Amino acid sequence: MNSIEQAIARFREAALLPSLWPQALDGIAHACHSDGATLVRKSTTIGSIAVSTSIEPFVSQYMSGPIRDPRESRVHPTLRDEFLPDQAHFTPAEIAREPYYQEFLKPNGFGWNAVAVLQGDLMISVKRAFTRGAYLGAELDRLNRALPAIRAASEVASLTWSSRFEGELNAFEKLGIGALLVDRQGRVLTMNAAVRPGETIDIANGMMHARSSRNANRLQSFMASLLPADGIPSVSAASALLLDAAGTPAWKLDGMPCLDALRSFHSGAAALVLMRDLRRSQHVTAGALQEAFGLTPTECALATALAEGLSLRSCAAKLKISEAHARQRLQSVFDKTRTSRQGELVALLARLS
Repeated sequence: MNSIEQAIARFREAALLPSLWPQALDGIAHACHSDGATLVRKSTTIGSIAVSTSIEPFVSQYMSGPIRDPRESRVHPTLRDEFLPDQAHFTPAEIAREPYYQEFLKPNGFGWNAVAVLQGDLMISVKRAFTRGAYLGAELDRLNRALPAIRAASEVASLTWSSRFEGELNAFEKLGIGALLVDRQGRVLTMNAAVRPGETIDIANGMMHARSSRNANRLQSFMASLLPADGIPSVSAASALLLDAAGTPAWKLDGMPCLDALRSFHSGAAALVLMRDLRRSQHVTAGALQEAFGLTPTECALATALAEGLSLRSCAAKLKISEAHARQRLQSVFDKTRTSRQGELVALLARLS
């Protein structure tokens, strides 16, 4: 397997496990004979960029500094374009006097860029030192030969996220719980059939609206807490909300940030909102959990025992299995419920009860 194939494999992996982006982008940079790479959305913010390890030390410097990248206002690549080098938009004289090149890139060991669109407003940019020369001729050809494979990997990552969320929403639907995915602006991307707009909450122009002014104020605060305007939500942004109908608590909303989805750059989902009708009996049985998430009876018993506050060792004793087997089953539960820690699993089960 050559270096570009290895780099593409790492790219696909990082699109699902975004903590791996620095190493994956290192691989892309190396395969493209470059010294660094970034994955970025237009209107760059600290939450809309992933960088190779070579560039990580300079991100905060750029974000907090006065020097702006002139390409943000001048370079607008599309899917019809291949990689666009600096020379496609700037003359040598402009580069020689532009502060971004001379006062930011050059002191940090970089000098030349080439950028291409992967999908939508998602772009990949590669960088190299001034001493290595600009991306021209054979160097540019090498980038453009790799581009179709990078774009294909990006598209596969987006489809994988869509499939993952579809399965998650279907699981909540089987439990009788409404579930909606919303983007960073609070727009509803998709929802399951258990969401029933009309009585307390409407969905108009892609946004959730509460019918009463009292509920509207509560919903606005709930969404503002879940989706902060100044950056990516934190784990602590998870929150709950009770909405009234005829003066009686009728709906419970739980919001959970989709942190990995946001940082993957391949899913527009920023948060999952669960809606439960408090006037309906919705006790979640072991059988319902098994059907919704595909848990085995042992996995379901393990999950519910953990939700009761037992330690993993106590759970193993209760289920008459070894602690090693319990740990193995727990990892399977994490995979099936899209959680990664015991705290997340317990919190999820608490929201369903």
